[in-house]
Amino acid sequence: MVNGLSAWIGAAREQAERERARADRAAAIARRHEELVTTGPDAMRAVHERLARVHRRSEDRHLTAAKLHDAHIRRLGRWISSDALEAERPRLISAVAELLGTRSAGITLLDSRQIEASVISSDPVAAAAQDLELTLGEGPVHDSTATGRPVAVAAQSLRHRWEYYSPAIAALGVRSLAVVPLGPPERCIGALAVFDPPGPAFAEPLVGELEEFADALTHTMLLTEECLARLLAEGEPAGAANVLDSPNHRLVLHQAVGMVAAQCDCSVEDALTLVRARAFAHDEQVTDVARRIVEKRLRLDVQEGRISDE
Repeated sequence: MVNGLSAWIGAAREQAERERARADRAAAIARRHEELVTTGPDAMRAVHERLARVHRRSEDRHLTAAKLHDAHIRRLGRWISSDALEAERPRLISAVAELLGTRSAGITLLDSRQIEASVISSDPVAAAAQDLELTLGEGPVHDSTATGRPVAVAAQSLRHRWEYYSPAIAALGVRSLAVVPLGPPERCIGALAVFDPPGPAFAEPLVGELEEFADALTHTMLLTEECLARLLAEGEPAGAANVLDSPNHRLVLHQAVGMVAAQCDCSVEDALTLVRARAFAHDEQVTDVARRIVEKRLRLDVQEGRISDE
């Protein structure tokens, strides 16, 4: 057990040092281009200015990622030194919540059809909030990934923002939230959310800092096609624990949606709507309904405009 605990901290420390080394390399390249802006040919000035900005941005991303890993190391150290090792090991996403001084945080990753592929949650509140969006088909992550823009809602507005999600999230005790997309609008791969952030949820500094974390996570941990393919592939992706602390995959949902689409001769989008409707009507989680469908203990069909079990 001790060796395993040391390995977790060692892996996080190595990742933090790797990010700082990458930041140093990016800074060195940026400095070289900044020098060439004034010493190089006039015809190349705009190119060097652009490349200097690109590498300064890369430096910032890696430094932010290193800060996240450093916070993760501190949390792991506190967890190991406590008397509650039976509690769940802190995940990297918890470092985002800690650095922002917020209650909970979560990441949702989407597949190519913009359906949830996996989620990473800092605690049960974030996990429950993510399950609510999956079941209800509405909420801040849906809005943010659809528009490619941040969504930040304070207590007064949260009560009326979404017809079903608002009262459900209030029942969890969440009073405000902020969500920013992961990746550019034309290729959004998910969203980073925080619940009950300090101060007004719509405060510009908070959203700006959340965007910095989202940008760093996207480009330092979800940067390569290979990594993203592993995270969204069927089965437990190799190395996922080192990237995003073993995300909770929605594979059973994808299997169930495919089965319902074939059974009902409908599109994947309509099949997902049927699964959600069944869960909503019976006050169940979508993943529970999906699991019963995959295990062939439940069959959904559409008859005379109604959803029925066979």
